[in-house]
Amino acid sequence: MIAVVGGGVAGAATAWALARRGRKDVVVFDPQSIASGSTGRAFGGFRTQQGSALNIALSLASRPFFESRADRIGFRPVGYLYLAETRQAADELRRRADIQCGEGLPIEHPDPAALVPGLNTSDVLSTNYCSLDGVYSPPRVLECFAAEARDAGAELRYGVEASPDELESETVIVCAGIWSREVGSRLGVGLDVSPLERGIFQVGPFEWLTPDLPVTLDAGTGYHLRERDGRLLVIGPGDPTAWDHHGEWLARRLPRAAAERPESHWTGFYEMTFDHHPLVGETERPGVWASCGFSGHGVMHSPVIADCLAAMVLGDTPPIDIAALSPLRKEPLVDSTQL
Repeated sequence: MIAVVGGGVAGAATAWALARRGRKDVVVFDPQSIASGSTGRAFGGFRTQQGSALNIALSLASRPFFESRADRIGFRPVGYLYLAETRQAADELRRRADIQCGEGLPIEHPDPAALVPGLNTSDVLSTNYCSLDGVYSPPRVLECFAAEARDAGAELRYGVEASPDELESETVIVCAGIWSREVGSRLGVGLDVSPLERGIFQVGPFEWLTPDLPVTLDAGTGYHLRERDGRLLVIGPGDPTAWDHHGEWLARRLPRAAAERPESHWTGFYEMTFDHHPLVGETERPGVWASCGFSGHGVMHSPVIADCLAAMVLGDTPPIDIAALSPLRKEPLVDSTQL
């Protein structure tokens, strides 16, 4: 048996990939109900505008999954619009564009007001935009993986914790998100994953808001927004429970969306690693593998990461060389677009 510990998007995707490669003895264990953890609380952005060749390749290789299931998972290629509000941010966007264009991305530099009507552009010095980027529904992505994994022969046991005997299976894959350190410790391996709370504020509804609004980000501060069901989701740095600084940014950047208080608010957790890149591969204990620590990019890269990991577990050649993501790496990976 291949035991997968954790039924969020990483675990469900791993089961999906293993079953599609012919393994019919894959069992996912998760003590919670489906989509009740971090996946169900995610922002839901898909971004090819990464800052390293590896991360761009992972996004491009994952995109066909989202595109082919667009209606099922709510994927819309609305694009990501980066705004440079300082000279430093403008220089960074130029540097990123050079890397991204070199990797084949169709980076544009549009007038931001043409894409986001009512946007305050008085301090915007430059923009980066890519039409390959977009949005999706994280819970629906997870549900899609779970359904397809079951159809391919995997077993997903939500509300069930793996027993000590099951954790001694010949192959165990830790996909436990913010609990990966704890699970790893039980298995005698070190997985340096720490939780980081993030908050999302929802404002609206707005009659003027259209579904084709791009995800819009201030490159210097990290505040960003997206459309969902006629409303705006707003996320940013700092206190994840405080509306004041999020609301101030929104009122300044998109005045027509200013709100005294949000319609709703929730928090979730990023599973952070020392270099903001995931731990994917075999650990120091033979037979124990990891797919965790995605630092906010787990859903986005889940299709290709899962397929690469499944290939490695089964002794096959992965479609992309992800050896750099090994849980045993000592040197940090660098991508300036990572949070």
